[in-house]
Amino acid sequence: MGEFTALAATAAVLVGAALPFAAACASVVRACYFDAPARSDALLALYRLSAFAAIVIGCCALSELRGDAAAALFAVASCAGSFAAGAALGRSWRAAEAAEARSVAELRGLVERYRERDASPEARCARAARAHGLTRREEEVLRLVAQGRTQPEIARELCLSRDTVKTHVRNLYRKMGVSGKAELAEAMAAAEPAGRVG
Repeated sequence: MGEFTALAATAAVLVGAALPFAAACASVVRACYFDAPARSDALLALYRLSAFAAIVIGCCALSELRGDAAAALFAVASCAGSFAAGAALGRSWRAAEAAEARSVAELRGLVERYRERDASPEARCARAARAHGLTRREEEVLRLVAQGRTQPEIARELCLSRDTVKTHVRNLYRKMGVSGKAELAEAMAAAEPAGRVG
């Protein structure tokens, strides 16, 4: 009977580690080899790899300290917990990514709508910058935000840190009296010359 218990415990450890390993491999493949990998896919792959490593290390340690039965219980509980947490995190990350994509699409739509009123986005940004007292750097950031660029993209293009870009965005939002990208597009439209017709 003791041999069967040891065999069952070993099988539970192997299954408890193999399932998270398979999930980690699938997440890495999805994050690295799909045509349009998403940031949420990369985060989920990183989470699943970390969970797998934690399960293996925990099983090895518990097997040495408390025996195979404790390691088996840990493996099964950790496997179930990692799948539940991974599902919740994945949903959360995908929802945040979808919200950001909707916000960017909305901003691009607004920019496109206002682009018809003025062929030059730079001219609109320059007018908005003058109307709201923006610095030259804030005007450059405004131009890139109006083009639908994300803060990391702006940081790369202007050779600035992400924190510096966040500060410029926060300052231009404050000066223009807006709290988001949609309000920013509306404020830029308000800076249009009075004689223009929309």
